[in-house]
Amino acid sequence: MALEFLKIPDDDAVRVPAEPLRKQVASIFVAAGTPERYAQITADALTLASLRGVDTHGATNVVRYTESILEGTFKSPQEIEVISESDTTALLSCGWGLGHPAAHIGMEMAMDKAAEHGVGMSTIRDGHHIGMVAYYAMLALERDMIGIAMTNAGPAVRPALGRQAMLGTNPIAFAAPAGEENDFVLDMATSTVASGKIGLARQLGVPIPEGWAVGAEGEPITEPPGDRGEHWAQNPLGNGREQGAHKGYGLAMMVDILCGVLSGGGYSSFIGSGRNMSFAMAIDIAAFRPVDEFKEMMDEMIRALHDTPTEPGADRVLVAGDPEEEAMKDRTENGVPILQARYDEIVGIAQRVGAEVLI
Repeated sequence: MALEFLKIPDDDAVRVPAEPLRKQVASIFVAAGTPERYAQITADALTLASLRGVDTHGATNVVRYTESILEGTFKSPQEIEVISESDTTALLSCGWGLGHPAAHIGMEMAMDKAAEHGVGMSTIRDGHHIGMVAYYAMLALERDMIGIAMTNAGPAVRPALGRQAMLGTNPIAFAAPAGEENDFVLDMATSTVASGKIGLARQLGVPIPEGWAVGAEGEPITEPPGDRGEHWAQNPLGNGREQGAHKGYGLAMMVDILCGVLSGGGYSSFIGSGRNMSFAMAIDIAAFRPVDEFKEMMDEMIRALHDTPTEPGADRVLVAGDPEEEAMKDRTENGVPILQARYDEIVGIAQRVGAEVLI
C-alpha cells in the first residue's frame, strides 16, 4: 500500500471499476498484437496491483508496456520456451516480450512440480518487467501452497558503502495461506523503497524522505530525481551502515543470484536498464503436514501479532498483506483511483492501437 503522502488525491482522480479496467487493459494489449492469453494474464496482474493499492505497478503501466511493444523494445508476439527441465526445476526464456506471461507460466510450472514432488522452482531469463511480484506468489495460495517470487532489475541501488548504482530494487514476495485471517503476503523491495514510489512522488510533486536516495557524492536528496543516471542512486534496505544496509545489500545479491546468475540471464549491473530476470518457487504444504493444521497455526500466529500492545500513537499492529486487503475492499466497492492525466493516457493509447474505449 502506498505511503500516506503518496496516496492518489481523490480531487485529481477518476474512479474506474475493476472489471472494465481489466478488460480495457487486455483489449489494448490484444490490439497491439499480444496473444489473447498473454494479454489476459498481464491485465489480471496489473488490475490486481491496482486493486491492492500498489499503483506504481498497476493498470497505468499498460501505456508504457504498449509503447514498448509498438517501438519494438518488447517483442510481440513473443515465444516463451522451456530451455531445460527436471522433476522439480525449470529454466524458461521470456522471449524478450511482456514479462508477466512468462513469470505466470513459471509459477504454474513450479506449482505443478510441487504438487507432484513437494517443491517446484523455475527461473526465467530474456525478460522484462513483471510488475507486482506478489501476484505470482499469491497464485500458490489458490492451491494451498506457499509461493515465493522475485525479480532482478537494472542498476538503481548502491551497494552498502558505495556511491554508484550497481543493483536493482530486486523485490521479493512470499505468500502463505491462512484460515480465517488474511493470508500472509509479504512484498518488499530490497532497497529502502521501490523505485516506482520515487516516480510517483515526482508525479505528485512531493518531496521524498531523507534516506530514500543519495546524490553523486553520497549526500541525501529529497527532490525526486527524474531519469536514471550517475547523478543519484537509491539506498539499499537499511540505508546506512548503522541501520543494517548490509542486509538489504545482501538480499539484493541473493535475488540477483537466483534470478540472473542461475538463469544465465545476467545480474543487475550486467543486464542494464529495462531488463528483468525472475525466479518462482512453490512449496506444497500437504507434503509436510495437513493443510488445515497449517492454516490453524497461521491464524494463531497472526492473531497473536494483531493483539500485540502498540507503541504510543499507533492504532494497531498489522501483518504483511493487511493494508493491501483493506485497499482491495475499498477499491472493489468504489473503483480504482487513477490520476486524471494517467486516465487520459490509457484512453489515448487505446485509441492509438484501435481498441475500443471501455472505461
